[in-house]
Amino acid sequence: MKKYLLTAGCGFALLVVSSCNKEEIGAYTPIPKLHLGEPFTYKCDVSNYVQLEYDSLGQAAILNFYKEEITELDDVHYDEHTCTFSFHKGETAKYKISWDYTSRLNVIRFLYGQNGMWYRMNNDKNEYILTANDGMTVRVVAYRANYDSLSFTINNFCIEEYND
Repeated sequence: MKKYLLTAGCGFALLVVSSCNKEEIGAYTPIPKLHLGEPFTYKCDVSNYVQLEYDSLGQAAILNFYKEEITELDDVHYDEHTCTFSFHKGETAKYKISWDYTSRLNVIRFLYGQNGMWYRMNNDKNEYILTANDGMTVRVVAYRANYDSLSFTINNFCIEEYND
């Protein structure tokens, strides 16, 4: 009888665990917003990270900005939960994305996304000319470091129209 109860209990536990999806097990929580030019330090917990499956560096915190400090463009929207900027001009357009930061602890990456894939924009010039279709997105991530600490300064991050 004990075997049957133990088997039934294990089966029920397996059913409960397998019915949970990733969002139910651990929800993502954005980090606090940061201001350009000000040192930012924050102690993350597990809910502040997303798994970057496309990248061998692994988990990262998505940086959270004030839209008005980054762009004045009406066709660029900011989602405060996913911490992403998205383009909605109605046609393909070019944008100049520029940045400057200092960090001794965290690896910072500037990414653009399309169709569920993310691509790095980082280069030696600290700027990127993005040809964006409607719905394309931009975000900035800080990779998980020792002790889950974030410590950096984003000196400049700007999204503006680009004319050839």
